[in-house]
Amino acid sequence: MLFHVYADPKPEGYFDPTTEPFGIYRQILDADWLLYILLPLLLAIVVGVLMLAWRVHEIPAHKADHKKMRQAELVSALTLLGLLEHWVWAVALFIAYMDWQATEDWLVRILSRSRQPDSGTVAAPPTPTFAASPVAPMAASPAPATAQPAPVEPTMQGISATAPDKEPKA
Repeated sequence: MLFHVYADPKPEGYFDPTTEPFGIYRQILDADWLLYILLPLLLAIVVGVLMLAWRVHEIPAHKADHKKMRQAELVSALTLLGLLEHWVWAVALFIAYMDWQATEDWLVRILSRSRQPDSGTVAAPPTPTFAASPVAPMAASPAPATAQPAPVEPTMQGISATAPDKEPKA
C-alpha cells in the first residue's frame, strides 16, 4: 500500500498504557484511508496558501496599474525581484502607494518659497565679485532696485539649475 503506516501489526502492550490510544482512536490512527483523505486536503491547503501569498505579493503591481502610474513597469520589475530579495518588495510597495503628484507639488512649493524674498526682512543686494581687469577698471554700477522674482510654474520644469541672483556670463 502507498501509505501503510505500520509494516506489521504491533503487539498489545507495545505502547505505554497511560498514553496508548484505545477504542475508535486506535482504529482511526491505524487506518490508511485517513491518509488518502488528508493528503489531498493538505495539498489543497498548500496550493490555497501559495495562491494567497502570490496575490499579496502582486499588490504593488496591481496598484500601480490601477493608478496608471508612469512607474508601473518599475514596480512590476521590483515586485518580481522581491521574490528573491524581500526588501525590494517593500520598495515596490512604497512606490506604488506613494502620491507622487502631491510630493512634486510639495517640493515645488518649497522651492518657490525659497526663491521669494521674505517680506519682513530687507536683504542687502549681493556685492559683485568680479575679478579686477588689468586693462581697464570697471565702473561700479548702481545697485538694481528690488527686482520682483519671476513667477514659478507649478511643475518641476520651472526650476532652473542656475541661482536667480547670478547672471550667466556672456
